[in-house]
Amino acid sequence: MSHRTGQNRQQFGLFATPLDEMIAPDNMVRVVDAFVDAIDLGKLGFIHVKAHKRGAPPYHPGLLLKIYIYGYLNRVRSSRRLELECGRNIELMWLTGCQKPSYHTISDFRSIKPHRKALKATFRLFNRLLAGAELFGKELVAIDGTKIRAQNSKKNNISEDKIQKRLDYHESRFMEYLDELNRADAAIGRGEEPAVSPEVIHQALDEIQQRTQKLEGLLDLLQEAQAEDPALRQISLIDPDARSLPTNNLGHTEIAYNAQTAVDDKNYLVAHFSIENIPDVHLLGQTAVAAKTELQADTLEVLADKGYHYGVELQKCVDAQIISYVAYPDQDYKTKEEGFRKADFEYDSAKDVYICPVGEELTTNGTVYEKHGRNGQVQNRFRRYRLPYAKCKSCICAAFCLTESAHQVRHGRHIERNLDEAATEANRLRVLNGRPKYKRRQAIVEHPYGTIKRSWGYYYTLLKGKEKVEGEYSLVFLAYNMRRALSILGVNDLLWRIKAAFFAILALERGVVRQNRNLSLKKFSVVWRGRAVLGMGCAVRA
Repeated sequence: MSHRTGQNRQQFGLFATPLDEMIAPDNMVRVVDAFVDAIDLGKLGFIHVKAHKRGAPPYHPGLLLKIYIYGYLNRVRSSRRLELECGRNIELMWLTGCQKPSYHTISDFRSIKPHRKALKATFRLFNRLLAGAELFGKELVAIDGTKIRAQNSKKNNISEDKIQKRLDYHESRFMEYLDELNRADAAIGRGEEPAVSPEVIHQALDEIQQRTQKLEGLLDLLQEAQAEDPALRQISLIDPDARSLPTNNLGHTEIAYNAQTAVDDKNYLVAHFSIENIPDVHLLGQTAVAAKTELQADTLEVLADKGYHYGVELQKCVDAQIISYVAYPDQDYKTKEEGFRKADFEYDSAKDVYICPVGEELTTNGTVYEKHGRNGQVQNRFRRYRLPYAKCKSCICAAFCLTESAHQVRHGRHIERNLDEAATEANRLRVLNGRPKYKRRQAIVEHPYGTIKRSWGYYYTLLKGKEKVEGEYSLVFLAYNMRRALSILGVNDLLWRIKAAFFAILALERGVVRQNRNLSLKKFSVVWRGRAVLGMGCAVRA
């Protein structure tokens, strides 16, 4: 059994003019149509590419993908609104052949499990086409994250601290009502009218007990989750994958996802993205390595703000031959006088010692120590370099170099050096010497966010769950890159490149390239409609 078919664009139908003549040759909807027709949906992971043998004919997945790409390009992503547009929008009528899937069919296409990865693969496939058009510079990318609001309110996000504060508050209110109840009983004993009737007080006490029981149940739920994952510190009741994440440096938080992007500097195209639910500080390495892989670059330079400054992640960039320019946070030297801070001690890499301002050498015993975070995870691995207390005590600079606690425990001056200190120091020097390059970071990476969040209004997600949100934002970033490509190349040039990529693979399949490398694209135009290619290579001129 075949898929459902729509109206032929060349025939007369509802309108006095055929649909195809109502759509201009340079309308961007033709790019959407050509791109989806050119890809092998089955290979990417889309289901129902082959029609069912029984039952009603299904809609072709390519039709639903076209609807979504068109919708995200035009700021329409609700399945109900897309259903409405299919019945009144001329461009969508042309795109779908006047077919009108129900909102439920449209919604399921975006959220079912196989399509979450398939949508990400579609985004990557379009980037391969753009790479063939040399729209990626592949030399410098800027990395940043933005918070995408989740379908989960702050009240439905719980943590141990939140629950304990509410329990303490309810306990204090419970004691206040008990005192009020004692005063009411005393007033009744004296034959007076109490200020608050005992019935009202008992009702309030019952409500507090019910709320306390509910909070204790949530605490048990959190503890059960922590038994499986000791690092877990919060639970979102509506969207389990969403987390309370900081949105600025003022301590404001939002229940959200962290959308990471790596933006190429040549045309501000998104080379790679991922949806995470952890802070930026742990994401530099994986984002930079993924961007380098996607761009197929031998070396890559990355720019990032100080929220990404973490020695472990900087070392990952070094290991992957990625040159980082990450702003470093200001150091806090409240306990040390100027001239006796760590930066004032010279490190001799040949001898593996630190030299203090008066010339003494701080040595290490080679032991690697660890600092652990609140969740038990390893935050830092370092070695200690020390001087004997006897030397420090007799030094003329002891009053400035040692703290009171150091004198109390009779410890000389010590310095901690992280195992990835060399990568951190090299990054700091690059930022200092490359200020003009680093200053371009914001102009590069904020361009997609300005379009997606401010212009298009995609600052919140419609779906729940990390995988579903990544599938949805695959459509968002695909629409952004397509819009940028249309602005740079124009509709006709982009259409030609899509069809040229199709022609190249079709020719390779038939073995005709070896026979004649000057074949015309027109000779294969008759097989263009309805055919699918196995993958999208770079655009080539036959």
